[in-house]
Amino acid sequence: MTSTVIDPTAVTARALRPLLGRQVVVRTASALWRGTLLSYVTGRAWFVVDDVDVVVPLGDLVSVRPA
Repeated sequence: MTSTVIDPTAVTARALRPLLGRQVVVRTASALWRGTLLSYVTGRAWFVVDDVDVVVPLGDLVSVRPA
């Protein structure tokens, strides 16, 4: 299985585009969770995890990959 892992130096709105609307696994320095990537803008990404909105600064993302 091939997965797209976005490393922290490449986490940009453009890099997240293929994952928009998909279930993803997100890793930050302090957490690992699974949710849906709903939106992204310059500087932050918006996910829904268990019906809770989570907004994360792009700089805090360690990796994002399809679930």
